[in-house]
Amino acid sequence: MPLDIHVFRTLSDNAGALLHDPASGVCAAVDVPDAAEVLAAARAKGWRISQVLVTHEHADHVQGILTLKQATGAKVFAPAAARGAAPVDVVIGEGDHVALGAYDFEVWATPGHAEGHVSLVSQGARLALVGDVVFVMGCGRVMPGRMDAMWASLSRIMALPDATRLITGHDYTLSNGRFAAAMDPSNPAVAARLAEAEAAKAEGRFWAVTTIAEEKATNPFFRAGEDALAATLGLVGKPAGEVFAALREAKNRF
Repeated sequence: MPLDIHVFRTLSDNAGALLHDPASGVCAAVDVPDAAEVLAAARAKGWRISQVLVTHEHADHVQGILTLKQATGAKVFAPAAARGAAPVDVVIGEGDHVALGAYDFEVWATPGHAEGHVSLVSQGARLALVGDVVFVMGCGRVMPGRMDAMWASLSRIMALPDATRLITGHDYTLSNGRFAAAMDPSNPAVAARLAEAEAAKAEGRFWAVTTIAEEKATNPFFRAGEDALAATLGLVGKPAGEVFAALREAKNRF
């Protein structure tokens, strides 16, 4: 049976996410920006949270974990960098595996946005929990001096099968879409997705789930190796990693 996935807004633009294995009844929360909101979402679904899967140590992703753990007794799987901010039961890092019912998630180290950032990838579920490395049509801010690490992390995620769904950490979709349109103005897929983002914003729809295929078509950071993006920045012929760094700096100023 496929995993049940529920993604919802928490705080102002953070993604709350619950993964439920219907065969075993196991339910995991992905990060906990706000314990009350995550617990309310689980109650509404009739699910009991027994695990917390943490992508990285930033406060807006871990600040609700203690309260949620006290309420549920959930077992917390997190990178070592999160131990100072949350009660961690199992430290996870590159090459580790976490079982969620019948599904196996492999832990990938994906630094760049945060030094301790990990992504959890399930080939069986065709699902990756990518935190703040990837957003819909965007990527997270990069730590000083860590552009190469961020590009390596993105490149690894980009190599996943096209059908892989990505659960991201925030809904910055409209601003990302506007930036994508500015960087890739001749791309009809970007124009169509920006229009969808504008409609979603007007309707109050939360948008933090995407696929590898959709990002390959519309995410300027995924497309750093394409001539169209290099041309916008006057970097034709330069390595994709250099184009990525220039794109990320441009987004910082956008």
